[in-house]
Amino acid sequence: MRALIMAATVTMLAAAPLFAQEGGGWDASGYVTGSGGFASSVGHTSGDAVLEGGVRIAPHVMVFGNIGRFGNLQADLQPTLNNATAALSANQGLAVIGSGSVPAWYGSGGLRVELPIDSRVMPYVLGGIGLAHLNPTPQLVFSSGVMPDGSVPAPGTDVTVALTSTGNFTAPSASTAFMVMLGGGVQIPVAPHWVVDTGYRYSRIAADSTLSASPLNANGMTVGFGYRF
Repeated sequence: MRALIMAATVTMLAAAPLFAQEGGGWDASGYVTGSGGFASSVGHTSGDAVLEGGVRIAPHVMVFGNIGRFGNLQADLQPTLNNATAALSANQGLAVIGSGSVPAWYGSGGLRVELPIDSRVMPYVLGGIGLAHLNPTPQLVFSSGVMPDGSVPAPGTDVTVALTSTGNFTAPSASTAFMVMLGGGVQIPVAPHWVVDTGYRYSRIAADSTLSASPLNANGMTVGFGYRF
């Protein structure tokens, strides 16, 4: 394993001058990258995938745009579920367990500034604004008590639809919210035009108040491949 790591390191360092000389280097006119990784939100971790592209508008400055998806910002749905389960317990004597998922598609655009501090790698910082589409999917599972219609389901039964139809639970609706994204990363050349791109992104989403009383925050780490042209 150590020999493999050393060989990969030597290969990347050797490729850097060739990368810069043959075009598609640090003075390239644009790039496209595809990355995947994870995002952490209030202690919950989910998948994060993003496709991004940019074009140069000045030395070391590019305009970028991206589209991506957070697999599940579940932790941001939990306050809504906690309030619902507490109300059902107090008003109906009904014990249910709340869970669910909040996948979110997003798109943003802004500026990316490259920092040419080393000929072998290219650090960068970026900032942008955009929109995120949140699609919460709550789930209430029966634990004990009596349902509003007088039935007693088996423990573990999904009663979300039943409680929604009787008006005892209102699921948060899908919504589109303003989003701010900040971050940075580093590109490492592996062949002419081709780079490994690893980065960090902080996203702040002004979610609908029915989902969260405060903006949603996600911290993402991704790694992928890019093509500079």
